[in-house]
Amino acid sequence: MSVKVKICGLTRIKDVQIACSAGSDFCGVVVEIRDSPRSQTKKKAKELFAASNSATVAVTRAKVLVELVELFNFLSPFAIQLHGDETPELIAALKLKISCQIWKAIPLPTMEEEPKEFLRLLTLAQDFVKSGCDALVLDAASKSGFGGKGVAASWELATKLVEQLDVPCFLAGGLTPENVGEAIRVVKPFGVDVSSGVEISPGVKDAEKIRLFCLRAKVGYKSVRAQVDET
Repeated sequence: MSVKVKICGLTRIKDVQIACSAGSDFCGVVVEIRDSPRSQTKKKAKELFAASNSATVAVTRAKVLVELVELFNFLSPFAIQLHGDETPELIAALKLKISCQIWKAIPLPTMEEEPKEFLRLLTLAQDFVKSGCDALVLDAASKSGFGGKGVAASWELATKLVEQLDVPCFLAGGLTPENVGEAIRVVKPFGVDVSSGVEISPGVKDAEKIRLFCLRAKVGYKSVRAQVDET
């Protein structure tokens, strides 16, 4: 199975179509996150999802259970990705109410910071897995915010988490067409997730960058497999 690619922060139908044709496995739309420049209304998100031939992911945060159920009922996404301070208890309750996958973003230190919190983050991630999460998104947390900032997470810490967690893990944060192959070689994630790394400006994607990202992600996976087969 090849590495999966998620193009996130989509705001235009043409970009959704480009992502799908380039081979993106997942198209992500930020829904009702007030401080995100890529945030869309539920109505606009539904239009974007309708244009997608790939699995759709609704990315949101700071919503209570009833709001998340309403979001699922309105959008019928493949997955809802929770990108805030949601608890395992909320995940468990939501799992009983909706039939799509639930993904949870885990905030990792940036590559410039000394990764000293492995055990805490591993325990946190395991709690979300036990609560019913279908996948985890390992994204960079910095003083400027969590997600969509173009800041790279600690690959060292991400690698350790991927090795220990028995659930699909996406690597996010600071990925670009230039570094995605190396990121896959080092971390060996289930998938890679990109937003700002393939943009002209927040929410406006660059078609060539999307194509290169998808291509190099798949090539990077093949390189990893070749190394494994040689050993």
